[in-house]
Amino acid sequence: MMTIGLKKTIKKRIIVNVFFALFCAGSLFAQSSLENICAKLASHPNTTGDFIQIKTLQTNGRKLISNGKFIFCPEGILWKTEKPFPSSLILTKEAMIQIAANGKKSVMNGKDNQIFTNISETLSSVFSGNADALKKNFECTFSEKNGEWKIYLSPKDSTIASVMKSLVLTGIIEEAGKDNAAASLSSLEMTEMSENTIRYEFSNQIYPKELSPDEKQNFVIE
Repeated sequence: MMTIGLKKTIKKRIIVNVFFALFCAGSLFAQSSLENICAKLASHPNTTGDFIQIKTLQTNGRKLISNGKFIFCPEGILWKTEKPFPSSLILTKEAMIQIAANGKKSVMNGKDNQIFTNISETLSSVFSGNADALKKNFECTFSEKNGEWKIYLSPKDSTIASVMKSLVLTGIIEEAGKDNAAASLSSLEMTEMSENTIRYEFSNQIYPKELSPDEKQNFVIE
């Protein structure tokens, strides 16, 4: 049985991971400039790179920092934390898998968790090109200036709002003003209802056409 604290942590991590997936999967909004950016991000079936996670506690300003590598692909998302302690968190459409430093694996079936089911259904709808679910659940504000773009998401869905207050995504257009310019995601920051923030900063991103056999194995549920 998982402890209450672990369940809360899992819930928050699921939401952060899924929204990274939702955005990179190419969700479409009303604004043509945002459609253009999303299309560029979605043109890469796989994205890998490094991340730094910074959690800031509202009560004392303390910052908890970890870093590692991530994989985003149609099968799901992998966060492989390397420091300060090794661990892995894997999200697929059917399950969430945690692997501790000692190699112990914990699997949560989506059917046993309503919040997981609701978010996974939203994820599936975006993968299929249906943006209605995302627009239904969020108020979205988009801005772009000097080749840098920002998206502010405020949840309308009560399940999501119970965990997070807002989510802000930022990135760059590598050659602003050109129709064929590439776009990339630079950061993602979630503000919890407690006002604590969790910020991810992304770097060294590459876009392989195919994942290696070892990378694909991460998403196999045994």
